[in-house]
Amino acid sequence: MVKGIGIDTVEIARMRARCARFSGKESAFFQRTFTDAERAEAAQRHDAAAYYAGRFAVKEAVYKAIAHLTDAAVLDFRSVETLADAHGCPHVVPSERLAQALEEAGVTELLVSLTNEGEYATAIVLAQ
Repeated sequence: MVKGIGIDTVEIARMRARCARFSGKESAFFQRTFTDAERAEAAQRHDAAAYYAGRFAVKEAVYKAIAHLTDAAVLDFRSVETLADAHGCPHVVPSERLAQALEEAGVTELLVSLTNEGEYATAIVLAQ
């Protein structure tokens, strides 16, 4: 049963500017927004900015999909970790905090889809 749906679009150029500004060092923004595993995956991509933009969109879309179902009004961005599975498809790896919010919301699965078109990354999340 579908419990919620969330969608978000992020401008890749804005993320590219952040990447360029902090090239060669970890900024507080990246450390507080992305997990170690997400930052490691980004480092392996030919376009880290597009990767980060997509992952940021997933974080926002997850919040939109479940916020109305739980009292956990604020989610730490790092609690929504999005990694590639064995086939390269994105999937959310819930932190303990997100797992608790999902349980409270009655959500057992988050389905994720990401797309990049031009200078935009869009994510949609279905909570069921």
